[in-house]
Amino acid sequence: ESRAAVAGGITSFIEQPNTVPNAVTQEILEEKYQIAAQKSFSNYSFMMGATNDNLDEVLKTNPRNVAGIKIFLGSSTGNMLVDNDEVLEKIFSSTSLLIAVHCEDETTIKNNLEKFKAEYGEDIPVTAHHLIRSEEACYLSSSKAIALAKKTGARLHVFHLSTAKEMDLFTNK
Repeated sequence: ESRAAVAGGITSFIEQPNTVPNAVTQEILEEKYQIAAQKSFSNYSFMMGATNDNLDEVLKTNPRNVAGIKIFLGSSTGNMLVDNDEVLEKIFSSTSLLIAVHCEDETTIKNNLEKFKAEYGEDIPVTAHHLIRSEEACYLSSSKAIALAKKTGARLHVFHLSTAKEMDLFTNK
């Protein structure tokens, strides 16, 4: 894959942690670096993944070894949801690493999903995806992450803004 990237003009990549296996321990990160050192044709780095249960691993992460910490505030791929506010605040307040967040409010998603299950059962139409993972879910979660970064002084990157409403959160005021 890196050979194809280089052929296309891409010189570097940063792998996200929601892979198989999830990059949520120092041991898994080290294995990824060893593989990349042997096989990659390009520059590379990795993100450390956070979960509700790996705070010690996240806090052991050496800032020289990774591009940052990836946090899923809404459930997505794998078991990488961080919806424990104490864990979240500890990460934000305890690391100098860039914190990259996938922002969707889990409670809002669950409530929306239940409404659609009540109407459609398990056969929810794909056209409901944006209503389940709604504008409000994105906005609430992005607001929370930005407020926490301001409170703690953490370096924050919000991945893939989904709505125009979220853009209002990013001002220099």
